[in-house]
Order: sequence, then C-alpha cells, then structure tokens
Amino acid sequence: MEHLALERPEPALAVVRLIGAGRVNLMSYAMLEELWRTAHVLQADRELRVVVVTGSAAAFSAGMNLRQAEVSSFEQFGVEQRLQIHAVGARACKAWEDLDAVTIAAVEGHCIGGGIAFAAALDFRVASSAATFSAPELRHGMNMSWQSLPRLVALVGPARARRLIMLAETIGAQEALEWGLIDRQCGPGEALEAARVLADSLMTMPQAPLRMTKHAVNQSAGPLNHAVSYMDLEQYVLSQSTDAHRASIDAFLRRG
Repeated sequence: MEHLALERPEPALAVVRLIGAGRVNLMSYAMLEELWRTAHVLQADRELRVVVVTGSAAAFSAGMNLRQAEVSSFEQFGVEQRLQIHAVGARACKAWEDLDAVTIAAVEGHCIGGGIAFAAALDFRVASSAATFSAPELRHGMNMSWQSLPRLVALVGPARARRLIMLAETIGAQEALEWGLIDRQCGPGEALEAARVLADSLMTMPQAPLRMTKHAVNQSAGPLNHAVSYMDLEQYVLSQSTDAHRASIDAFLRRG
C-alpha cells in the first residue's frame, strides 16, 4: 500500500495510518480505494477486535486534495466517469462503518472535509486538544457527500450540523467534545496513545456481545441513512457544474 500503513501490535488490534499528501495529510482517490480494500481485508480477519485509524502529527486529514485532476480538471471526465470516480468515498466509509471490529479515530491537528466525513463513519473519535474540525465543502460550491451528512446529524444533532456544514464553522476539540463529535480529549501528541487505551478497554469486553452492540447502535442511530443520502453522489456531480464550484477551485489553484 502507498497511502496507508497497517500495523498489528497484537492479534486483536490493528493500527492504520493515513499517508496523504503535504503537511496536512490530504486524501486522494487512490487512498480511498486502499481504505475500501483494506476494510475487506480486516473484515476477513477473525482475530481482529479493534482498529485504530490515525494520520500525521499535523493532521488526521485536511480532506481531499483539490489539485487532483479528478477535482481540479473535472470537465475532462464525462458524467458517468465522474459518478464512477467519486463513488469510492461513500464505498470506503460504508465498508469501515460495517466492520465487525470496533473502530477508533485518533485525531491530531486538522480533521477537515473528507477527514471529518471518514472519521464520522468510525465508532469512536479521540482527539488532541489542539485538533480542529470543519466541513468547508459549501464554501467550495460542493455538497457534503460520502453519505456523511446523516452520520454527522446523528452525532451532533441537526442544529449543530447546520452550523458545521451550512455555515462551515471550525470548532476546536473542547467544543467537539461538548457537541458529541468526539468521545475523548487528550493532550497534544497523545491521540494515538489515548486511542490505544480506549482500544484496551474495548478488548476486555466479551467479543460477541460487543460486536452485536456495535451493529445495533449503528442501526438504531441511522436506519434511514442510506434513504436520505444515497443521492448525494449525483448532487456532488451536479454541484461541479456550477459557477461557484469552478470559481472556488480556480481560486484555490491560484494560491500556489
């Protein structure tokens, strides 16, 4: 794998590190493909019980790399091609959400856009006090996709989801904890260690009821998630055709 690193500190525990572009650990479509494939590998591992996902010291991930041709030069792809390309985000998130193993995001620094969408698909989120969270898609003329909107609403409620997504507010770790976006806060540089402590607690629980409870909670929190968000892929491709999206991407690219 080029965009992920997988470690197995012990048979029941896996640690996956996102290896993205630049200082803020930007995601790519290749990374999303690896996340999707890795989820299937992990699901087949009968010994695995907990998976911790982390990023770099500076960022869990600041979202998708807008310089990728699939984003910056999207006009070169037809509508059917774009639907195929962009579908991988939702597939990757769903594959991780459906894992039998309990999943924990260990967040340092920025957790933005695609980063927050992926983190919301995991079961727990542990964050450094220096972490920041935001969903700036609307500022770039895009909708919040990857079927992440109902997950965020389930975590923070509709009023705060409006602030996070419709107003593109940036919140710190303490506010994220108060909102319910994260489950635990720790000192800077300690997110992975804190996630490992949480993982140890989870691994003391009987495996079968833990797995059943995880899936029951997910189903209780989002029984209509797919019904209300299955179309966000088509909405994203439609949003790409707007002047606001093209202007925002061009302004980003001009920043060098």
